[in-house]
Amino acid sequence: MKPSATQSFSKLIANRKVVVCVGSGGVGKTTTSAVIALHAAIEGRKVLVLTIDPARRLANSLGVTELGNDIQQIPLDQFRQIGLEPKGELWAMMLDMKLSFDHLVATYAPDAKTRDEILDNRFYQYFSTSLAGTQEYAASERLHELYMRKEFDLIVLDTPPTSHALDFLEAPNRLADAVSGKALQWMYKPGAMTGRSGLGLFSVGTSYVIKTLGRFTGAQLLNDLSVFLRTFSTLFEGFEQRARKVQSLLLSDKTAFVVVTAPDTLTIEEALYFYERLGTSRLHVGGFVVNRVHPMWVSAARLDAPAEQLSAELQALAKDLPAPAEAIDFDALASRLLENAVQFQLRATQDEHSIALLDEELPGQTPVVTVPYFSLDIHSLEGLDQARRALFE
Repeated sequence: MKPSATQSFSKLIANRKVVVCVGSGGVGKTTTSAVIALHAAIEGRKVLVLTIDPARRLANSLGVTELGNDIQQIPLDQFRQIGLEPKGELWAMMLDMKLSFDHLVATYAPDAKTRDEILDNRFYQYFSTSLAGTQEYAASERLHELYMRKEFDLIVLDTPPTSHALDFLEAPNRLADAVSGKALQWMYKPGAMTGRSGLGLFSVGTSYVIKTLGRFTGAQLLNDLSVFLRTFSTLFEGFEQRARKVQSLLLSDKTAFVVVTAPDTLTIEEALYFYERLGTSRLHVGGFVVNRVHPMWVSAARLDAPAEQLSAELQALAKDLPAPAEAIDFDALASRLLENAVQFQLRATQDEHSIALLDEELPGQTPVVTVPYFSLDIHSLEGLDQARRALFE
C-alpha cells in the first residue's frame, strides 16, 4: 500500500459529491459501497447509498431486512452499540429498473393522458424491461434526479459487475445519440430528414407502406407501435438533455470512480482493464480498493521452527486448560497448524506481489487501499466497522 494511501482515500471521499464503485463480480463491491457511505455518515454527512446490483446484499450489510425502490433511512443508533458516534445520516435504496423507468415517464410526460398511454403500451413494456441499455439509462437518470435534488451531501453508487457497469456508464451517451439520430427521428418526426412535412413513418405520405406492413404483422401491432412512438417521442428531447447532464456530472470533479478488486492476478488484470476503459472515457478514477488481502500473520522464523518446538509449546499451554488434554495428539496438531500457516503465508506473498504490480501500473497519486481477509463474510455492523477502519483509519 502506498505510504499515504489511507489519507489520500479519505480525502478523496470527503471532497466528492458522487462516488461510483465499479469492478467485477464477487470482489466485495456492495460491501465497499456500504462502508464508504457509513464512514461519510459517521463523519457528519447526509449520505445515500444506491445499489443497482441485483444480488441484494446491501440490506444485510446495513442491518436491515430489505431495501426497495424508495429511499429508506438506516438507523445509525445501532452503531452506537459497537462504540461509534455517528454525526450524520445514512439512507439507502435498491434500484428497481422497471419502476425507475416508470417513474421517469410519470415525471416527464406532458400530461396524464400521455403518461397512461405510454405506461399501458405493449411496446413500452418491452422497451422498459428488455431492450439493451434502457435499464442502465433509467439508473443514470435516477442518479441525476437524486443529485439535482441536493438533498444529500454524498451519493454512493454500487454498480453491477464490470460489463454491466460499462453499460451503465455508456447508457447516457448511447441514448442521447440514438434520440438525436436521423433514423429514429424519421420514424416519429415528419420531415426530420428532408425538411418537408409528412415523411415520418406514420405520416399520411407513408400510409401505403403501413397498410402493406399491416398485412404481415397485423394492424393492431402497427397501431400500438404508432401510438408508442407518437407518445414516447414527447419525452425524447428531455432524454437527450438530461443524458448530456448525466454525462457532464460523471465527467466532473464532483464525481470519483473507485475500482474494487480482489488481490488475485486475474481480477487485478480485469480491474486495470476497467481503469483503462474509464480513462478512455475521460472518467476520473480516484482510487482502488483491494479486498480480502491475506496478511503476513506468521514470521518466517516461526515457520522455519521445527514442528516439535510448536508441539512442546502447545503442550505447555494445555496445562492451563480446565479440560484434560491427554486425548490430544500435539505432534499431529502442530504439523497441521504449520501446514496451514505455510499455505496462508503463500497466499499472503501472492497477494503482496499482485498489489505491487497494481501499484506499478497506476499513477503515483492514485491511492490503493487494502482490506484484510476476514474469516467470515461481512454481514454485521461489527464487520462493516472493521472494513471501515481498514479503509479510512
